[in-house]
Amino acid sequence: MEVHRCRFVDYVPSAINALAFAPNTARPVLACGRANGDIELWNPKHEWTLEKVIPGGKNTSVEALAWAHQTVLTEDEDFWDSEKEKQAAIKKLTKTPPRLFSAGLNAVVTEWDLTSLKPKRSVDSHGGAVWCMATNNANTVLAVGCEDGCVRLFDIADGEFAFIRSFDKQRTRILSLAWSQDDKTMVTGSANSSIYKWDVEQGRVVSRMTVERVPGEDTLVWAVKILSTGDIVSGDSLGHVKIWDGATTTMVQSFSSHGADVLCLAIGRDGTTVFSSGVDRKCNQYRLVDQPAPKKTGKGGKNGTINGKTEMVTKWVLSGSRRFHSHDVRAMAMDESRNVDALVSGGVDVSMVVCTASQFTDINQRRIPYVPQRPVISISKSTRLMLCRQANGIKVWRLGKSASPIQPFSDFEIGAHMDLIEPQQAILEMNFRDDRNLTASAMSEDGHWIAVADIEEVKLFRIDENPSLPGQLVVKKQKSFPGVRGTGAHLLAFTPDNSRLVVASTDSTVVIVDISQWESKKFDVLAKFSQHRGSGGKAAGSMDVDGEEQEVTGGDGHVETIISMAVSADGQWLATGDTKNRIFVFNLDTVQHHATLPTFDAPLTALQFHPSSPVLVIPTASNVFYVFNVETRLMSDWSREYSSDKTFPTKFLAFKDKIQGVAFNPARKHTLMVWGANYMCHVDLTLGVGDRNAALSVGKRKRDEQIKAERRKQQRERRMMKYAENGTLSAPDLENGEAVVVLEKKNGKKVRKVLTDDFMEKREAEVNFQVLHKFQPLMFVDFLDDNSLVVVELPFVKILSSLPPSYYRASYGT
Repeated sequence: MEVHRCRFVDYVPSAINALAFAPNTARPVLACGRANGDIELWNPKHEWTLEKVIPGGKNTSVEALAWAHQTVLTEDEDFWDSEKEKQAAIKKLTKTPPRLFSAGLNAVVTEWDLTSLKPKRSVDSHGGAVWCMATNNANTVLAVGCEDGCVRLFDIADGEFAFIRSFDKQRTRILSLAWSQDDKTMVTGSANSSIYKWDVEQGRVVSRMTVERVPGEDTLVWAVKILSTGDIVSGDSLGHVKIWDGATTTMVQSFSSHGADVLCLAIGRDGTTVFSSGVDRKCNQYRLVDQPAPKKTGKGGKNGTINGKTEMVTKWVLSGSRRFHSHDVRAMAMDESRNVDALVSGGVDVSMVVCTASQFTDINQRRIPYVPQRPVISISKSTRLMLCRQANGIKVWRLGKSASPIQPFSDFEIGAHMDLIEPQQAILEMNFRDDRNLTASAMSEDGHWIAVADIEEVKLFRIDENPSLPGQLVVKKQKSFPGVRGTGAHLLAFTPDNSRLVVASTDSTVVIVDISQWESKKFDVLAKFSQHRGSGGKAAGSMDVDGEEQEVTGGDGHVETIISMAVSADGQWLATGDTKNRIFVFNLDTVQHHATLPTFDAPLTALQFHPSSPVLVIPTASNVFYVFNVETRLMSDWSREYSSDKTFPTKFLAFKDKIQGVAFNPARKHTLMVWGANYMCHVDLTLGVGDRNAALSVGKRKRDEQIKAERRKQQRERRMMKYAENGTLSAPDLENGEAVVVLEKKNGKKVRKVLTDDFMEKREAEVNFQVLHKFQPLMFVDFLDDNSLVVVELPFVKILSSLPPSYYRASYGT
């Protein structure tokens, strides 16, 4: 097989600035804010699944994130006519999804719509850049710390978002803040070597704590937290982690366990565990433990004893230290509930690292792949073009060509290099001046159309070769293209005949636009499907898969974000899936809804049609994939029998990296290739799953069938001779190529085992899931043609070259 191994793609993930878990009263979700303004929403289930990406924009770096999920009523008791009505209101509040707020150096605090992924409301901080943000424990007030040294409170109760008031202004910026358990006091860390304790009701400082400072320089208190016991924890730019008595605001203990700035802290719910990290990349764990009291002085004093009994005192100790990251760690978040038990960290090296919080020093960490979990690459197979989307632009390459091999591909070693007669070439680069990051892009099969979108609009471009200057391209924006009239898109796709553009809009509507009459500046909207909005009903004659008739309203009527979309190779079928696992199939010939597929337990991660049949493959986050015939509305026989976590190979199911895509080799129509960030897996749909405990790892080996057959023959002959020497079989058995071996089972029973010529072939047939780990980490995998595979990799070495130097302190003698 010919493999185009592409490492030239200019894609660099953004640094992680903020992490925040949703409150315990809501389902577990982690928000990850990046330096380019993007906010990722991760579900800890199924080994961490990316659900959505809220796009950022220019100068919108996320410095702080805060969740709010109100479960306490703000009305007086007299407001409710009965206890039943009050409980119903509480239940309604609890079922309301949590709200997400973000802020950064652009002085804007934003609440996000988690379905359309657009800003819901934005408020100016009126104090410059926002460095920190937190909601109170009742989730009714949002506090932000600003550049001008002022803490400002916003009312977020009952869906509101309005400014309340400001605290007394300080002469330095507020870098960190935390609420007390009763929401009556607040602690802030400043850039003037001070920690302030505030009375929230009066908005005044009630106490001040001072940390050490270097002469002539102020110490920055980057992080503060308040424990459930009321004590205060701080981390500063001198690398110190300090514990303060919450009542007297006196320092209890100090740790100089970091070599540079402590940028982030995480605390346990019981107030006995603290984690810290920062510029020196170390992640430290501190525990509150019982220790013998120090030696008493005076006449008859004994070492920590009273009346013969050892006196014990509680004290904080450094209980563990690990180094997960290669650069500064800027954010940490911990969730000890809901079977999550995770400590998550992130920073300049762009990767999130997850480790078990309760067994921090004993269990290995899990590194979330830094490659994009949603596709940013599309290809034109006929023209050998590849498009990659960046935050604010796109780039198109023409893939190279290799010299014709002088021997079959099966004779090559895996990874052997082939000579290029035409190297890859960057032929087009487009950068957009919009302040918003791009959310979707697509290129037509003939290479003449490129569509891009953000959350506000969809743009369409016509690409043609300059007739007077061969080799140069002319790009024309279709100004008459109406887009989706006021909305952007989460996904885009062209039909294979290049006549239609499919848009999955930000309002969860699927729009079909005719672009075949572009020369007359006509772009007709052929259809709008509203199934993902919980409306649209069912088209006449359609039914659910497996023949089960039921009314289709898009589930329970909720509007959900469309996250996956696929168009069949013949242009007849369109499949779309959303975050609630609802998958709808549409017939593009009749422009009608065709079928609603069943909902799976695990979130879907991709959708892909077979290139020569109406077969849809649906991989899920549990690494189980399903195969449907959309024309007959039936699950395939193979999928009915094998698509289950009880039948798939256990080694394959144990892969922590999710299936990110599916590729089909046109030369082998009954096989498919599923791929994740660190593997590719070949599956033959004409065979069974095979041995559940086996998943063949394909390494460097000879592919010549004759050589393999010769090796098997030699092994068989040696085995037969060994059996003959032991008297197990006779010479005629050797000539027939068949051996009868007596084996003894554990229960003592003896059985006769027949070893035939095709014994090794049968053993290999038991392994259907053939896994290759050679290419990684993967951004994209697809076939250009028969036995011609495109693999796009993003090595970490390439990312390191774009990062600033990491912290280093020379040790004595080095």
